[in-house]
Amino acid sequence: MRKAFTLAEVLLTLAIIGVVAALTIPAVVTKVTKDQYVVGLKKAYNTLKAVEREAIQEHGPMANWDWSSGLDPTAEFEKYFLPHFDVLKNCGATTEEGCFAKEFTWLDGDSAGNLNSTYYYKIVTSDGMSWVYFNASTGVTPLERRSWFWVDVNGLKGPNRYGRDIFTFDVFSSNLGIKPSGSYEFNGVTPTPTSAIDTSCNTSSDGGNCATKVLSEGAMNY
Repeated sequence: MRKAFTLAEVLLTLAIIGVVAALTIPAVVTKVTKDQYVVGLKKAYNTLKAVEREAIQEHGPMANWDWSSGLDPTAEFEKYFLPHFDVLKNCGATTEEGCFAKEFTWLDGDSAGNLNSTYYYKIVTSDGMSWVYFNASTGVTPLERRSWFWVDVNGLKGPNRYGRDIFTFDVFSSNLGIKPSGSYEFNGVTPTPTSAIDTSCNTSSDGGNCATKVLSEGAMNY
């Protein structure tokens, strides 16, 4: 005679499965999501290096470029970088929304403000990534950092947080070129390679220098 499971046994089994799922599924989902951000960052970095190579082929070494002396990024970005992106939408250096998240946060959860101003040149590429170019320097020295790129690897989708889906790259006016933020320390004149990649990329930091850590480790270990 074959024995059947009792209702109590079935319910107990389902309860155990539910508890195990509740404990493991969030962790699995988090890891999968982080892995997607890592893949996105690698793709974004490859895109930037391709843009850099093509721009150098067209205009020569970056040290010889005509770097602007003001905060307006338009002339600089449109001359050297824009032609080499596969642009889906161009918001320019305007207050137009729809190219970058209106509100986003630092890795520690604090507000990071709003980039929809005339100081930031914003585009969306055909792969759905959101890009921002910002020229913050007004002086000129041979190795002075001139500007930055921000990329949101999943566009306007959340969480819109530094060190998760938003990453920063430094652009140097020397032939050092474009580097992931966190790879070089910068004292205003001479960039030097960073010795420790973990010091400014953790959940209690702003996350602005996480690009180097993630690219170096091939994972989001924080």
